[in-house]
Amino acid sequence: MFDAAATIFDPAFMLAAVPAILSVGLSKGGLTSIGGLAVPLLAFVVPPTVASGIVLPLLCFSDLIAMWTFRRHLDVRLLLPLVAAAAIGVVLGFLSFRLMSESTIGLMIGLVTVLFTVRHWLSGLVRRLAPPGKPGRLAGLIWSCLSGFTSFIAHAGGPPLMFYLLPLKLDRVVFTSVSVFFFGVINYVKLPFFGALGLLNTDNLMISLALAPVTLVGLAIGTWMLKVMDEALFYRLSYILTFLAGLKLIWDGLAG
Repeated sequence: MFDAAATIFDPAFMLAAVPAILSVGLSKGGLTSIGGLAVPLLAFVVPPTVASGIVLPLLCFSDLIAMWTFRRHLDVRLLLPLVAAAAIGVVLGFLSFRLMSESTIGLMIGLVTVLFTVRHWLSGLVRRLAPPGKPGRLAGLIWSCLSGFTSFIAHAGGPPLMFYLLPLKLDRVVFTSVSVFFFGVINYVKLPFFGALGLLNTDNLMISLALAPVTLVGLAIGTWMLKVMDEALFYRLSYILTFLAGLKLIWDGLAG
């Protein structure tokens, strides 16, 4: 049986939990793609559903800080339709949570993510004369819905959203602000559904509370990196992290 008190003081758990929760803070500070690593890392030492229940309160906690930090840079017109589509994805995730395998979903999203980043790198390698066209509004709604779905299943909504946002080539602060508010709203939408599934029990919440300071450290590091990092390097790193998140999802899917 899962015991929160024993888990918190388990060295093996902390070895996985600290980098996992650091990635949560880093994702809210600007490195959005890395946030999808939190649940897979924690799933090495606790069941995936327990990992999801631990991570969500920490996401909501860091979301408040991140949204306040980036509130002045938000593109509301870009955000609102994306959030509406993602909310539909959250509902679909809730309805199918007990019916679908996490590993199967992770495998599918991982494959799409890797193909997306490889396509981007190959298009740059051959130096096409015309840059790839920006994705349309319908593509944004589809990818946002998928992001809400995968965010509910395994807090892995980053790659689908990146599939839409990265080609837009937004200013890095606007890009981060839209990402932060998108997942901030969606994570709070997920709370009652997680409660209905019994994933926000006392044990999970105790562990979330114990790990909250680690989230703050990651958030501070991520925000600092966003300020000092060159914009070209920021996007290069975002694509690399998106690719690595995709590989991790593929690995978990095949292992499952």
